[in-house]
Amino acid sequence: MSTKRNICIASLMYCVPYLLVAQETSYLWDFGDGTNSTDENPTHEYSTPGIYTVSLTASVNENLSYSKQYEVNAISPAIKSISLAIPDIIEAGKTITANVVLTSDYDLSLSYQWEFSSGLSRNGKEVEVTFDEAGEQTVSVKAYYDNVLVAQDTFELSVTPTNQTAQDPANRGQATKTESSSGGTLGWLTPLLLLISLRKKKYIRTRF
Repeated sequence: MSTKRNICIASLMYCVPYLLVAQETSYLWDFGDGTNSTDENPTHEYSTPGIYTVSLTASVNENLSYSKQYEVNAISPAIKSISLAIPDIIEAGKTITANVVLTSDYDLSLSYQWEFSSGLSRNGKEVEVTFDEAGEQTVSVKAYYDNVLVAQDTFELSVTPTNQTAQDPANRGQATKTESSSGGTLGWLTPLLLLISLRKKKYIRTRF
């Protein structure tokens, strides 16, 4: 809106016309979910979690003067927590199955990336992993939605040594040797029993 006024300058003893222009700014927000707003600083609540592109167009005196887009993460607020479902006992050298447990009021389709302090990495909600050594292990789990990181957490795992009796090579060798010795004894015993049986049969035939 333009208003023309006469502003008098007394020192010059005459009046000059002056064009006073009023600045009128309008705003148009597009929230990416089919809704919009013309407020300068609006608030908006998404009914469905997702990654949305929000567009702002600001015009001055009906002429375009500013336009910008924003990416809004409406997934992270919908995630309450991330935890792991793992066996109570994790032994070195044994493969375990671990699962991500996502707590949310929504059915979210996310992808997961696992990174272990031992250098291992896995992808998926359910993974299998084997720790070669006993000790404390740190695992970082990251959740993605359309390649956008929306949640992450870090967990500490305790890996115990494997049962030494079952894994001790000396014990395994001794068990094998004992079995072999027992097998050898049975190997001699079988022909001996057979020989006794033959002699018994021969003796019976002689009497008849």
